[in-house]
This record gives sequence, C-alpha cells and structure tokens, in this order.
Amino acid sequence: MEQKEVYLLIVSASVTSFVFSVSLVYLMVLYQRRREKYQKEIAKIRIEIKEQTLKNISWEIHDNIGQILSTMNLYSYRILEAAPVSLQPNVEEMQELIKVAITEVRSLSKVLNTDYIKNVGLLKSIELELDRMKRLRFFGTQLIVEGTPFPIAENDEEVILLRILQEFLSNTMKHAEATEIKVKFQYDKNTLNISVKDNGKGFEMGEMKGTGLLNMSNRAKLIGADFALESKINQGTQLNLIYKN
Repeated sequence: MEQKEVYLLIVSASVTSFVFSVSLVYLMVLYQRRREKYQKEIAKIRIEIKEQTLKNISWEIHDNIGQILSTMNLYSYRILEAAPVSLQPNVEEMQELIKVAITEVRSLSKVLNTDYIKNVGLLKSIELELDRMKRLRFFGTQLIVEGTPFPIAENDEEVILLRILQEFLSNTMKHAEATEIKVKFQYDKNTLNISVKDNGKGFEMGEMKGTGLLNMSNRAKLIGADFALESKINQGTQLNLIYKN
C-alpha cells in the first residue's frame, strides 16, 4: 500500500471517528433534552391533576359545606325567637361562630380555586391567605410590597408560585412553632423577588425530611424560578424565590 493511500485511509478513519463522536454527542444531548422535556411534562400533568382536585374540593366546600352553614344560620334566628331569655346570649354566640365559619369556608374555597387565583392575581391571593392564617391565630403575619407590582405573564405560573408559598406556610404552621411570619414581594422591572421568613424553632438543613421541600423545589424548577431555603436552629426558616416574568 502506497504512502498516499495510507494517508487517505488515516484521514478517512479520523473523519469517520470524528463524525461518529459528534453524532454520539448530539444524540446524547438530544436524548437529555427530550428526557428533561418528558419529565417536565409529567410534572406539569401531575400539578394539573392536583389543581383540578383542589378546584373540586373548593367547589364542594363552597356549594355543600357553605350551604349547610348558611342554612344553620337561618335556623339559628328561629331558635333565637323561640329561646328563653336566659338562653338567648348562647344562641347569639352560636350565630357569631356560624358567621365566622362561613367567612373561613369562603376564604378557604377561594385560595384553593385555581380560577379565582388567576382572576385576582398572586398578590391578592397571598394577602387573602395571610389574612386567613391571622384570623385563625396560627401566627401573626406581615406583608411588605416594594416596587411596582406587575401581573405574572403566565396565569398557571402565578398559581404555582402561590402553591409554593402555601406549602411553606403549611410547614410553618405544622412544625415551626412560630408566632410571626413575614412575606416580602420586591418587584424590580421584570423580576419578582419573594422572601418568606418565620421566627420558629428552625432545623438543621441536613436533617430536612418529607416531601414538602421537594414539592416546592420541583414546582420552582418547573417555572424556571430560583429557589432557596435557609434554616438554623432557634433562628427560624426563610424561603427565597426569584421569578423572571
């Protein structure tokens, strides 16, 4: 075999090897992108199923439980008319409790309903949720808004942001033994910085268990938001979210 033929053979083998390597890398990148897209679609479907479930629960609470409480409230006036004078203060107290229950049921129904959240927006929804937590005396609440609020471009992403915050509030209520919680919305051009901090007992980050953190992190990843959770023993817990509109 002549030197020229050997040279061409080496060049041919090198080119073939290069093309094969590039093709392999391309296929790996394509596979990874499709895998990520598939995982994103699965996560999105799961969230949609959960949202539909919450919407159904919202309807049930509003239509059924709300209706029962309203009926009880009407009957209470008949009881008040027929009750002896000595029992009337007790009946009136019962009426007040029923009215409180009606208010809380309606409030809970709203923050569970995806359509309502999309209609009033993220800021109004979290304000409603904090007011509900405060009324139920879970902890004191404070909402700080800086900058000029702007609507979230995607309604679905607005709902996801609220669910992340609700998850944090729920965990605080269950585990933190907190007395105060502060929520801060900072609007800067097309970026929304959200921080939520409680004054609870905190925890060691390495000992964090359960699905709450994973749920929040996965939801944030789904909408491309930066997510961070910080906590120290006896120094409370803080959630930070950065969302670009």
